[in-house]
Amino acid sequence: MKDPKVHYLKIVLGPLLLASVFGCATEPSIMMPESLPSSIKSYKHFTIWAGNPGMKGTGVHLNKGDTYTVLATGSMDYCKGGGCEYRDVRPEHGWPLVARIGGANYFVPLARGYGGVTNRTVDSGELYLGHRDGELQPSGDPQRPDWYRDDTGSFSVSIIVWEKDDYQAIAGFLQQMKQKDPDNKSVNDAFVQAYRISRAQLAANEASKQIEETKKEIQTLKAEPPAPRTDPQKTERPKPPVSPTQEQKPSPIAQPSLEGPEKEKKIAQLEEKLAKLAQQLAQLDGVKREFEEEKKKTEALAKELEEKQKREQDLVIRLKGGSKTPPVIVIASPSEGSTVEVRIIQLSGVAEGEEGLVKLEIFVNGKPLLERTGERGIRKTRDGGPKRLDFKESIQLESGENQITVRAVDAQGLLSEKSLKVHYTERRKNIWAVVIGINRYPKVRPLKYAVDDARIFYNHLVDFSQVPRENVTLLLDQDATLTRVRSTLGTHLKNKAGKDDMVIIFFAGHGATEKEGMSPDGDGLEKYLLPYDADPKDLYATALPMGEISKIFSRIQSERLVFIADSCYSGASGGRTIDIAGTRATISEAFMDRLTGGKGRVIITASGANEVSAENDSLKQGVFTYYLVEGLRGKADADKDGVITVDEAYQYVSETVPRATGQEQHPVKKGTVEGRLILGITK
Repeated sequence: MKDPKVHYLKIVLGPLLLASVFGCATEPSIMMPESLPSSIKSYKHFTIWAGNPGMKGTGVHLNKGDTYTVLATGSMDYCKGGGCEYRDVRPEHGWPLVARIGGANYFVPLARGYGGVTNRTVDSGELYLGHRDGELQPSGDPQRPDWYRDDTGSFSVSIIVWEKDDYQAIAGFLQQMKQKDPDNKSVNDAFVQAYRISRAQLAANEASKQIEETKKEIQTLKAEPPAPRTDPQKTERPKPPVSPTQEQKPSPIAQPSLEGPEKEKKIAQLEEKLAKLAQQLAQLDGVKREFEEEKKKTEALAKELEEKQKREQDLVIRLKGGSKTPPVIVIASPSEGSTVEVRIIQLSGVAEGEEGLVKLEIFVNGKPLLERTGERGIRKTRDGGPKRLDFKESIQLESGENQITVRAVDAQGLLSEKSLKVHYTERRKNIWAVVIGINRYPKVRPLKYAVDDARIFYNHLVDFSQVPRENVTLLLDQDATLTRVRSTLGTHLKNKAGKDDMVIIFFAGHGATEKEGMSPDGDGLEKYLLPYDADPKDLYATALPMGEISKIFSRIQSERLVFIADSCYSGASGGRTIDIAGTRATISEAFMDRLTGGKGRVIITASGANEVSAENDSLKQGVFTYYLVEGLRGKADADKDGVITVDEAYQYVSETVPRATGQEQHPVKKGTVEGRLILGITK
């Protein structure tokens, strides 16, 4: 057992005694308990002394994925030549305290504007700490060690490595430390961060649990067989008398089973609850992204402070060396604060320096784009550098705000910088969708799983592909009348979808054909999609001919349109088609060309000519839709880039559907688009 007094002397008084030797004092770190909780893997106190440049090993080894907390206090004065440019520089200022893990070729500002912060490592190795007074090399070591010589003060740093990424335990421990030392800013900062993340984690775990329970409840309802019907003609057979000696067991209370519209209503309510829970979970994930954005902002502030310090130090050097004029930079294009809708822009301008230019650097969001010495000048100086450098470079922007910086250095070592901000906003592209599923036809043989297919595809669009719910229209059974379908496709989509938008139409239900001598497809048949109120005896008046689908396509402005039909027109028995007077359709090239005649039109049908679009009782779905959605949720991502294109989705169903149906069903795709047409997002 350690002597607690010795422990206190080593942790707190040790740094103070050392500080007195160096002529400065440090603020004490947190008081750690003698017995560390099981949530802490290791703990180390470390002091960073002013006047001692370079990164120093802390003796703390971090594995990739480790979570660790840094609590930093203290201050330094940055002095040179008898004067101090910066006084009371503290870790929470965001830029003085820097860290590196192992032999990484980069360093990071550790505190990021807070006295205490919890991070997760992306590398493995020993944790190195240092402080910044001027520009640093990629390793974190100073470019000008002599600038550190007259600095005074120190930073007192406590490093806690946690057993696991459990922010509830982290926040709980830091709260205890906060109660013991309420004025310690580093502990308070770290606690606030950990507490917010822990609350988000708890809420996310609860939402995930409810999502799983709701999914199981929906699956149970869908799998539940219909309640047995009672025959009033049959009388119940009397039960034999029970002997007094027989054990009496209470009969279980039968749970009433739902059926018909009541069951559909309950499933719809649960699916609505599931969608809200998924949205809540996405919002909680946004809390994590919020912390990442905060880190980016504080890192940007740290960069800005660092650049300010460097400019002031350069000014001191210039004043000591005489009144020499630094280079002048003029940026002709783009203009400061401009907003553009194209990702690549042209940066143009000129740099001039009376002493001759030796270097021109361009940075985009802190990353070097160009470093050029004076190979293209106009006038040479005695030192060989040109007095003028013109630049014209292509700049690739990131989404949102971008900072472009041009830096010029002359032969005397004087530098100038010119920065501007450009905001890149992608041209708004909406996705509009109509999803139709019909099981119960009053005048046609019912289907089993067309409504399920429609709901699952709808959930894919809204929950997985993040299409705004208000942009997706779902028509099921009695809602999918001929009038409603015509209005939704021909008027709603026409009015909503713009030229740059994308339109997706999904239909799961019956298809049918009838003889038509004037058929433009050359097969003597007209093909129909059957709405809820279709009458097989009068398809012309009550069904939606595919010729009209083609007209609807032409009314929609969008140049990117995908029509997916889990239906068929073969006239064969079973599946999602009906036999009209023995008529069987062959899906001709002319028929497919008619539907995809416009620019950017793609149609994918569940089956080929004379094939059945099958439903599968074990899958409880149409075979085509089952594998389509499975592919869109990740399995079709052939290049592993996080998005599923139309071509990738079709390739996937072309392989899986025939295999699942014994080669009796082969999906068909027709039409092309310019570039990639994305149907699913996996990241």
